[in-house]
Amino acid sequence: MKIYLDCYPCFLRQALEASRIANADEKTQREVLTSVMKVLGNVSQEATPPQIGWLIHKTIREATGNPDPYKEIKQSHNELVLEIEPDLFNFINKSSSPVIDALKLAGTANLIDMGPERQWSDVRDIFEGFMNKKSDFFDYPAFESSLKNSGTLFYIGDNAGEIVLDKILIKLLIQKTDIDITYTVRGKPIINDATMEDARSVGITNIVKVIDTGADFPGVVLKSCSEEFLQYYYEADMILAKGQGNYESLSEEKENIFFLLQAKCPVIADKIGCKVGDLVLKAGRDQP
Repeated sequence: MKIYLDCYPCFLRQALEASRIANADEKTQREVLTSVMKVLGNVSQEATPPQIGWLIHKTIREATGNPDPYKEIKQSHNELVLEIEPDLFNFINKSSSPVIDALKLAGTANLIDMGPERQWSDVRDIFEGFMNKKSDFFDYPAFESSLKNSGTLFYIGDNAGEIVLDKILIKLLIQKTDIDITYTVRGKPIINDATMEDARSVGITNIVKVIDTGADFPGVVLKSCSEEFLQYYYEADMILAKGQGNYESLSEEKENIFFLLQAKCPVIADKIGCKVGDLVLKAGRDQP
């Protein structure tokens, strides 16, 4: 997915917010914004939002001297969601449609994103009334059909905190199916995207094999991923990609991909054909 003009002010907002999270003084914040405006003025119109996001956050890290501005936020989000994990898991186990509800829960958790503008202050509030979330673009029948005909699932994660709900979904799929699951995180810190450190801290590494992309894009830029990642990606019978960043970078690819996300901005909503705030489970472009 190519960058849109509407993405530019969002990138500037992210840059200012990230520099403040990194405790930069006002002079450094101004330098960050000036540098980011230069970056935006020179980017290729063929670039994807995750590629631009990588350039912007590289600029922020260099200007502030902070290699991981969101480290404490990620740890906090993991801890807060782990506190409510038992209640959420019990809810799913009692559900009459556990896989559907686990998918909806994992999709709802995609709101734990420090990139787009947020409408929440406490991540635990995100799960209040999640069953009432609008889900007209939730194509479970296609997902279920692919799941039944697949032996391997490559699950591409997104954000810290959110990955606790990925763990719940993975546990359920292991219980209900014979599919072999491999989970993946980012290779290095970028925004609040999950890394191997987060996967270990929430216990996903105790359940399934976890690898990383080998890169630090806030999405999956295939030409920059490790050979290990690419092997799992291309050999998987089906892929589940979480979040907007993964959708932005993989929506034009031909593999058997399903995207699970919250539509958090007008650009993504327009691309999908839904509304901002919709919960989306969508097959890739070559899927029925």
